Amino acid sequence: MFGAIVIALALSLYFIEKNDAYRRLDAALQVATAATSMSAEHELTEHSTTAGGEADIQSVLSEDQSAAMRDTQILICEGERCSDFKAGIDRHLDLRRVPKRSLRNGAVIDGFRISTSSFTAPKFHITYQIYAAKPIAPILAQLKEARTALFIFVPLGLAAAGFGGYFLAKRSLRPLNEFAQVIEGISFSDLSARVTVDQGTGEIALLGSRFNALLGRLQQAFDLQRRFMADASHQLRTPVSIALAAAQVINRDPNPTSADYKESLRIIEKQMLQVRRAVEEMFFLSQADSASLKMNSKEMYLDDAVAEAVRAAKPLATAKRQKVRITNLPEAKCMGDSNLLTQAVVVLLDNAVKFTPAEGDIEVSLFRRGIEWVCTVTDTGIGIAEAAQAHVFERFFREGKPSTESATGAGLGLAIAKSIVDSHAGALRLVESRPGRTIFEIAIPARESEAVSRQPQANSRAVRM
Repeated sequence: MFGAIVIALALSLYFIEKNDAYRRLDAALQVATAATSMSAEHELTEHSTTAGGEADIQSVLSEDQSAAMRDTQILICEGERCSDFKAGIDRHLDLRRVPKRSLRNGAVIDGFRISTSSFTAPKFHITYQIYAAKPIAPILAQLKEARTALFIFVPLGLAAAGFGGYFLAKRSLRPLNEFAQVIEGISFSDLSARVTVDQGTGEIALLGSRFNALLGRLQQAFDLQRRFMADASHQLRTPVSIALAAAQVINRDPNPTSADYKESLRIIEKQMLQVRRAVEEMFFLSQADSASLKMNSKEMYLDDAVAEAVRAAKPLATAKRQKVRITNLPEAKCMGDSNLLTQAVVVLLDNAVKFTPAEGDIEVSLFRRGIEWVCTVTDTGIGIAEAAQAHVFERFFREGKPSTESATGAGLGLAIAKSIVDSHAGALRLVESRPGRTIFEIAIPARESEAVSRQPQANSRAVRM
């Protein structure tokens, strides 16, 4: 394309120069015919006969040796009769021998450019035709030099541009070759390869940085998947092994009693319930990851979901005689799935009950903060170690204190709660955790068009469990 453009420009320049040269030649011929017409008309006016005037015209033409007229032939005719003639320095052409019908403006005859004009002698009422001719050899020589220059410099320019473009393209596309090599070396088992990106703001540098970022996200996703599979296998292996051992023991006992059967079935039931819970939690998270989580989002009241979660958490704390206090519960209108938000609050209450000592206190509060409704769950439990606080929302993460009941869960509860809250465009955060005080909060966007009731439904409501 660049070559076609350059050639088109060269041809345009050549034809412009050609037309300009012929235009200047025609202008010089018109000047010659105009000057001859003025001189001839003057001479004829001063004489009483046309013969005398024509003789003086011939004398003027013969004596004119100016540079502009030296190479110009002039012919003056009256009808078919040629009255005056001036030959130029190039006598290759004789206008007197050329048929008059061939002498017209712009014609080229034997290498001469022709121009015609006419004038009338008022005194004699005779019309004369003036013919002028100039050689086009100088123009042809000039155009030949132009063609030679174009034939030499255009290919040289195209060659230089081609080599320069090839060099620049090769240099610019070198990172793409590195991309190809890196991509070829990537496998599902190793995503650590990265493209070397030069410092800059060009498109290639931007592509390289984005490609490296993509590889980083893929590596993170694969690492999470591997960890998920390993943790899931570990979580399922323990209860399955316990259930299998219970079945094998009762099967190998030669004289099992009814109590032995009942104890084995109780162990198997307990472990299978744990397996089912872990499988359901993993299935829930897989649906959330694949954006196929079924959520019935509609206008709801978050205070109803919080109250329902407190009622659902009652059996969890019965054995530990814990007190759950709702300190603030205003009417909170929002958009969401009531069942899922209730489940998220239940997860926080479940953890609070699990990690709070017997007869401890758990406090639930709901309040407005800006454009959000915030539900906090505060307990007086053992707290979370500072090193573990950044990982509490990771799947299968358990702090693993032997003195607590943390080993009874699969470590998916907070991950599920966070997934639910995220799907509602909200946020689940660990606000504070230390021995004797741990606070989790759920923030959900408030309904924009709601008329918020600032009076709480219950300023303080305690539920003894």
